[in-house]
Amino acid sequence: MIYRPLGNTGIRLSIFSFGGMRWETEEDCHNTIQRGLDAGFNYVDTSSGYINGHSEEWLGRAIKKRRNEIYFSSKANWMSAPSADAVRASIDQALKKTGLNYLDFYQVWNCETHEILRDVLKKGGMLEGVQKAMKEGVIKHGLGFTFHGKPDVFRAAIDSGVFLCATVSYNLMNREEEEQIAYAAKKGVGVIIMNPLAGGIFGMGKDPAFDFLTSAGRDPWYGALRFLVANQNITTCITGMSRSYQVDENLIALERADRLDDAFRQDLIKKMDAIKFTEGKFCTSCEYCKECPHTFEPHKLMKSMRDFQRYGMEKKDLRSWLNNNWIFRADIDKCTECGECEARCPQKLEIVSEILRAKTVL
Repeated sequence: MIYRPLGNTGIRLSIFSFGGMRWETEEDCHNTIQRGLDAGFNYVDTSSGYINGHSEEWLGRAIKKRRNEIYFSSKANWMSAPSADAVRASIDQALKKTGLNYLDFYQVWNCETHEILRDVLKKGGMLEGVQKAMKEGVIKHGLGFTFHGKPDVFRAAIDSGVFLCATVSYNLMNREEEEQIAYAAKKGVGVIIMNPLAGGIFGMGKDPAFDFLTSAGRDPWYGALRFLVANQNITTCITGMSRSYQVDENLIALERADRLDDAFRQDLIKKMDAIKFTEGKFCTSCEYCKECPHTFEPHKLMKSMRDFQRYGMEKKDLRSWLNNNWIFRADIDKCTECGECEARCPQKLEIVSEILRAKTVL
């Protein structure tokens, strides 16, 4: 296992780590965590809302007998915990659900604007609540933030000096945060990567366009993960392991990975850019949009639209593509185009426009 320092904290995290939003059953969660802990993975990221509220519960039970082997991080949206008292209550709720005595880190979900950052840092804000929890021993190390905003906001958060780590979306296909990652590392702040496989695109299978990422029969996830390992500014990558066999795939990607350098990384960037796989921002399957007040499931449609962009163009028949992916007009008609899904989308995708496009063809 490769371990990297989490900024200036003195903590070292495994280069690959667990995300808490992909398991279908508690058994999958338990088996994956046990296999990962045996292999040396030592960080997990979750939230109170993941897996319809089950993630914290499942993880708490999975690590209960091995608590000292893993760093546990949960988070809250600043809107749901805008004050010190509110975030303290959120932490207590997380402790109750997990059954743990303490959390290692607590994070501000999507600290994307200067206004949010100001509210987090102000007297009586989230920071004060986390600091209080630290004094009481229920948060062991401190505060982090997740991010989908503009560079100046990211740098302002780093320069505030209060955050131990920053969690950003980064992969071979979407490298917008590369400069921010380097900036955080230079300032002694740990960097945690989400969406390392581009929302699962690099895990789809043997697409010929990705042959440069494959090796010895391994699928593109192999090269995509090694690309991340080669970036020394990255502390850990949340790889979304949902089955225990994926732990073994992560370990395969680490074979002789200590030899990977920036020349290797730049070569993959050159080859990735040459194929022009997809342009601009795209759905990463985070499912933050799924809580539709009208019971539509925009996350399923957006994933299908994303995949059509790459795999469905030969047919040029979006209607058939959507039907083959179990997207039907009767379901889409539930959508009132209220825009709540767009407000929740970290990638700022035009979800309503895609819904209208699907309505038209269906």
